[in-house]
Amino acid sequence: MKQMKKLLAVLLVFVMVFSMAACGDKDNAGDGQGDASGEPVTLHMGGGLTQQSPQYAVLQQFKKDVEEASGGSITISLDLSGALGSDREIIEGVMSGAIEMMHMADVSINTVITELGYTSLPYLFPSREDAENIYLFGWMGEAYKATMEENGMHVLGDLLEGDFRWLTNSKHAIKTPDDLKNLKIRVIESPMWISFFQGIGTNPVGMSVNEVAAALQQNVIDGQDNGPLNTYFYGFYEFQPYLTKSNHGYAANMLTINKELFESLSAEQQKILEDCGKTATANMYKANVDAIDGFCDEMAAAGTELLDASDELSNFMKEAAIKVWNDESIVGAYDQDIMKRVYDELAVS
Repeated sequence: MKQMKKLLAVLLVFVMVFSMAACGDKDNAGDGQGDASGEPVTLHMGGGLTQQSPQYAVLQQFKKDVEEASGGSITISLDLSGALGSDREIIEGVMSGAIEMMHMADVSINTVITELGYTSLPYLFPSREDAENIYLFGWMGEAYKATMEENGMHVLGDLLEGDFRWLTNSKHAIKTPDDLKNLKIRVIESPMWISFFQGIGTNPVGMSVNEVAAALQQNVIDGQDNGPLNTYFYGFYEFQPYLTKSNHGYAANMLTINKELFESLSAEQQKILEDCGKTATANMYKANVDAIDGFCDEMAAAGTELLDASDELSNFMKEAAIKVWNDESIVGAYDQDIMKRVYDELAVS
């Protein structure tokens, strides 16, 4: 029944996507015989996205739109669900050109390009609106894209809405700071997040997201920190009856292509990828935001206890965040020009 509900959610996203305007000028798309100027190319897209994600259906439409608009001169291969390796292997592959494209979260990219780590600071954005205005569609997003270019990667379209990071666990509801003590929590393999979770009294365990489900089932960890989207479509809630909406971090996603490869394509092929990327990222943004409330309802119906973070808990976690923000051994690796603006405009309070 749970799987049927997940499949229904994906089908609903398909309906939404097909009802929205696709990219490109279909009147000039050609007859499928390679009308777009440029040599034929196959672009393999890596990433950890699962078929249950609301973004997966949009990527299938992106593939179709690119292939149709290019008259077949561009083929997209969606090699997702970790088929091309770990997040780090995929990111480094796109940087080097060994892998052509990726759908990837900033939190993973930041572990490879450490100067970008400022976007992962705990409690960076008070609300989704702030994240949108400052990051996804604002000055911080432009700075992020520029650094990606410097590291051999080109971002197609806009940065994608991710979600705020919450806490789940199998032991007990987290209502007060004492409820955090000694919980073994899976975190991103990042010194910053390990430090933060140590600061709130847990025992953090760094591991790839693809390892989390098995670790939960085998009681290697007591819980994990992820947003509602990953928690739902990876099925983590099936082993975690307690969820706390802590909003302690924010993650964005993006569509990225190797820069050198992109620049080697014809102008027509580049425009198709840009236009279709713009359409796809807008549709993925909507699919993500629309899915969150429904996924929370399904997790609650399955027996998960969803709690808002108390003021006591939030204030305690923010105190740990402030220590991270002031830890030069961590933030010293981040872009210092950006950090100056972050301190001036976004300091935790």
